[in-house]
Amino acid sequence: MYDKTRDDVLLENLKDGSEGAFKELFDTYYLVLCIYSVQITESKTQSEDIVQELFVKIWDKKLYLHIKNLKVYLFYSVRNLSIACAKRNNLYLDIQDLEEDVYSPIDDVYDDEELQMKREKLQASLAKLSPQESKVLMEIILNGKKYKEVASELNVSINTVKTHLNRALKLLRKDKDLFLFIMIG
Repeated sequence: MYDKTRDDVLLENLKDGSEGAFKELFDTYYLVLCIYSVQITESKTQSEDIVQELFVKIWDKKLYLHIKNLKVYLFYSVRNLSIACAKRNNLYLDIQDLEEDVYSPIDDVYDDEELQMKREKLQASLAKLSPQESKVLMEIILNGKKYKEVASELNVSINTVKTHLNRALKLLRKDKDLFLFIMIG
């Protein structure tokens, strides 16, 4: 799941001007930020544009110099940009419903009972996946590994890894709350 130390090191490397750290930041968060944005904009293309625009701003304007919590900053920024985009496109938004439906990383403190319920729900959903789909999902989404790395470990092609991940995510998307819990998590 989330490794605060890894993000702290990444942030320090960014502050030192490391392009490699910026690439790692992009590789780590691009997909989950796009998925998060799609929940609001309902448009893959617009969500990709929003996330890319955020990364450009972070690098060009050296916004990383002022970031305290990288994960919260990224998700909060994408949420705000996505809401603004949806409003520009006259997408009907009930902000109160949106706040209830879309997970906010700022609210990521669950009580023990709620966390246990989500874990049980996650286990039940993961049980519906094939062993390879489950393994791919865990390695890429939860452990942050690259497609190539997982393909090598499983001795399959990168396209096979992508297919397994897409199937797993498709099944998990049926429960929006659980899906966001996994993706942001």
